[in-house]
Amino acid sequence: MVCLYQQEGLDFSDLIGDILKKQFNLSLFNCGKFKVPSETFNPLRDQYEASEIIESLMNYYNNRCDKHLVIVDVDIYTPRFNFIFGLADTNRNVAIVSIHRLSKNGSLKERLAKEVIHELGHILGLNHCSNQTCVMYFSNTIDDTDRKGIDLCEKCRRKIEGI
Repeated sequence: MVCLYQQEGLDFSDLIGDILKKQFNLSLFNCGKFKVPSETFNPLRDQYEASEIIESLMNYYNNRCDKHLVIVDVDIYTPRFNFIFGLADTNRNVAIVSIHRLSKNGSLKERLAKEVIHELGHILGLNHCSNQTCVMYFSNTIDDTDRKGIDLCEKCRRKIEGI
């Protein structure tokens, strides 16, 4: 079961529930709204540090689930990248996905679906895939996200089924 936390004003529960069932045969538990802590904001970058947001989630953690997903609408980053669409903390089984850059000039729902599948794939043990059509392919740009498919390639699917 995956616990879903969404920033206030967002509601992608139905979309994400369908994704979880179809792609991973997992169920969704809606854990309610999540307020992005102001202390995770870096004024020098005008962005929020993704791993700090994940860290702050520990205060809301629902022990009912073994996997957790946070959806936010703020620009997120890690120190290694100018920006990211999402991040998975495989030690805590928590993933964060931001719609901030996904909503620009395109299909937000399809992009969100791809990034949710990608980050949950990491939590389930998958690494980045070299197959450019696989959803586990690393997206460095929004064009990369748009080009890749919404499904796992056969190789990644076999890995998931073997876990």
